[in-house]
Order: sequence, then structure tokens, then C-alpha cells
Amino acid sequence: MYHPSDGPASGRAVAAGRREPRAWRREQRIALRVVVLAALLGMLMTQVVLGSQGTHGSWVTVRAGQSLWSLATARYTQMDPRQAIMNIQAANHLSGDYIYPGERLLLPAD
Repeated sequence: MYHPSDGPASGRAVAAGRREPRAWRREQRIALRVVVLAALLGMLMTQVVLGSQGTHGSWVTVRAGQSLWSLATARYTQMDPRQAIMNIQAANHLSGDYIYPGERLLLPAD
């Protein structure tokens, strides 16, 4: 039986265990915020862990006249320059052989 103290002010009864739509949407928004925050925190921690695993190499700023070949032969004297160039391209997500003055490149550790 319905009693005025059992439901919202509108006079409609709310079944046991069932929430009003507005309250439900609020809970969904809170849950979404928690999930997004957890995902962002996970990405941040991944960067911290991967970034602290030691040295990955050295950074250089490309000067006028430099090429991947010149960087590879100067930095990797004990390695085939072609392999060194492929390592530099992979470390910097380069799809071609062109580099430009002012560009910063990671020269991976040997």
C-alpha cells in the first residue's frame, strides 16, 4: 500500500531497489569520472615506469647539412650505418629519410 512518505513529492511510488532517473544519471556520471581518472592515472604511471628504466640514448638537434647517415656514422662507429639509421628512424617514428634543421631526434643507446 502507498503511503505519502514512501515516494517522491509527486505522489508516485518508487519500487523497492529502483532509483529515480536523475539519481541514476548522477551515479553514472560519477562512475564515468572514476573510470576516466583511473585510466589517466594508469597512463601516467606507465610513462613514469617506462621513463625511469634507465637511459634510452641521447637527444640531438639537427643542424643544417646533417643527414641520418652523418648522424649514424658519427654516433654508431661500431655498427653498420644502415642498421643505425633504421634504429634512429624507429626511435623517432620517422617514415622516411628526411630530417630538418632544428628537429630534435633521439639517438638510441647502442
